[in-house]
Amino acid sequence: MVSRSAEIEALEAEILEKKKELAELRRAHRERVEDFVLETPEGSKRISELFGDKDELVVVHNMGRGCNHCSLWADGFRGFTQHFLTRAGFVLVSADPIDRLMETAERRGWNFPLAADADGAFRRAMNMDKDGDPWPGISAFVKEGGEIYRYGYAYLGEGDDFCSIWHVWDLFPTGWNDWSPK
Repeated sequence: MVSRSAEIEALEAEILEKKKELAELRRAHRERVEDFVLETPEGSKRISELFGDKDELVVVHNMGRGCNHCSLWADGFRGFTQHFLTRAGFVLVSADPIDRLMETAERRGWNFPLAADADGAFRRAMNMDKDGDPWPGISAFVKEGGEIYRYGYAYLGEGDDFCSIWHVWDLFPTGWNDWSPK
C-alpha cells in the first residue's frame, strides 16, 4: 500500500484551516438587502417570499443558458435541493427571462425553485455583475427582525468549492487539462 506523503497531508490541513478562516470572514460581513421583486413561474415574488417557512435562504446567481459552467453548477445542485430545503429556502436566480429559464430547467431536469432577474437590478445590488454582465455566485440570506440580510457570498468559477468535478479532475496527473463543460 502506498501512503500519502506528509507534505500532502500538511497542505490539506492548512487549506482546511484557511477555508474555516475564510468562512468566518464571510459570515461576519452582514449587509441589509432590499426586498427585491423577481419573476418566478408562479408570478412576481419578493425575496422575502422565497424563504418559504425558513429564516435562511440560499440564492444561486446564474448567468443564464448561454453559460455552460452555470448549467454545470446548477446540475450539481439537483442532488442537494432536498437537503437545502430541510434548513433554508433555495432558489436559482437567472439573468434569463423566466420563460427561457423554465425551458432550460425542464430540459436539464432541475428540481429547485427558479426566479428571473431580467433587468439585472438584483444582481447588480448583490455585486454579482462584472463589467455590466451577470456573474455566477452563491449568497446566504437571513431574515432578522423583519429585515433581510446577506451574510456570506462567494463567486463561482473554475476550481471553486461548490462544484466537486474540479476536485476530481485535480486527482489526475493532467488536472483540469483545459476541460470545460458541454
